Amino acid sequence: MSSVTRQLFVVALLLAAVLGVFIAAESGQRRLEEASRQVQLAAERNRALGDVWQLLRQAESSQRGYILVDDANYLMPFQEAAGNLPQALARLGQAFATAPDPVRTDVAEVQKLSNTKFAEMRASLELFRTRGRTAAIDLMRTDIGANTMVQIDDRVRSIQKAETNNILQASRSWQISRWLSLTTTTAALLASLGLMLLLSRLVVRHMRHKERESAEQAELRAELEQLVERRTAELSELSTHLQSVAEQEKSALSRELHDELGGLLVAARMDVSWIEERIGSEDAEVLEHFKRLHEALQSGVEVKRRVVENLRPSLLDNLGLFPALHWQVEDSCTRAGLSHREHYPQEDELLLTPEASITVFRIVQEAVTNIIKHAQATTVVVSVYLQSPWLIIRVSDDGIGLPLERLRALRSHGLAAMRHRAVGLGGQWQVRHPPDGGTEVEVRLPRERVVAETLMPAEVDALAAPGKAPA
Repeated sequence: MSSVTRQLFVVALLLAAVLGVFIAAESGQRRLEEASRQVQLAAERNRALGDVWQLLRQAESSQRGYILVDDANYLMPFQEAAGNLPQALARLGQAFATAPDPVRTDVAEVQKLSNTKFAEMRASLELFRTRGRTAAIDLMRTDIGANTMVQIDDRVRSIQKAETNNILQASRSWQISRWLSLTTTTAALLASLGLMLLLSRLVVRHMRHKERESAEQAELRAELEQLVERRTAELSELSTHLQSVAEQEKSALSRELHDELGGLLVAARMDVSWIEERIGSEDAEVLEHFKRLHEALQSGVEVKRRVVENLRPSLLDNLGLFPALHWQVEDSCTRAGLSHREHYPQEDELLLTPEASITVFRIVQEAVTNIIKHAQATTVVVSVYLQSPWLIIRVSDDGIGLPLERLRALRSHGLAAMRHRAVGLGGQWQVRHPPDGGTEVEVRLPRERVVAETLMPAEVDALAAPGKAPA
């Protein structure tokens, strides 16, 4: 038998012993709970029975005192008892609803006799009011009321005797079960102790064997982690390189579209204008066709310009990052019908490297595009400022917010692209949900990786907060 098999066998025996302890404890607990329930139920029944009996005695004393002294104050306990009797009888019936048939029969008889007794006392009071004290006392001296109370007392004692027997029987049963449970638990605990000692020896032997295996696996895992780190670094470098190549291709395609397609469209417009002048037609239909042709060529020029700017903004190369950002945000928000606010430092105060400029531009472009597509916002706020040692780019909106499951999984290629661009420059990327709603994308890029020229400390402090950055 192998070591693992022996351990499994011992564990099975230990589980059986523990299960036996649990079953014994649970069984004893249930019996204790049942005995406690029986005692509590008996107390409730005795209290309900005592309440009815007390009301009867209270009413009888009050009725007799009133008839004897003719004082209305003596009648108040009777009236109180008469008012409380229906509720007391209802509680009595409810308390004994689950009692055996003979006991419930006695309870029903007590209820009936109680009503009879109160009816007899009411008759005495009515006789006292109509015919005087002598007639009422003569009625009280008859055996009617006494016999009723004797029958009630007999029924009450019978009920109490039955409840006492039930409590004693439950107590004896619980005592027997307690000793049986204690014996079973003790035996199971002793067996568990022996099995634990045996299992501990097997576990120590097995652990020594596993320690040797763990050391070997740790060495292998360390080698695999190093390999994964190298592959991850290579993939990250490859992705960054592909992004750089894509930007270069976009730039080349932008120049080609601008030079070739732009030239063709301008030449076509000039030729159309020349043909229109040479023909000199006054025909409205011909003039309408020439007008549509001019509009189509102008639309082509606008489409070319928009495609070229999306591929590689000419403002980024000609005027710098922040004019290009201003054009991009204003054009996108205007076409989408959104209001916008922008906060940028002066271009001559913050010179970025070309790689950082295109990274910041693409991050803002992607963030604004996501807001337009998904946020259902009305306002976009874009801020770029220097807060040593970071260059901070923040884009926020007042829309419906980004679903957490989408953010956790990064299923959006735009979000993944923004994060990779930031990480590629050694930066940080995060998305927050401000308390007042909406979504806020914040990218932090290390200053030494993105700033082309070193700023003086006083200039850095001047750019330290969005409120100090010029719009």
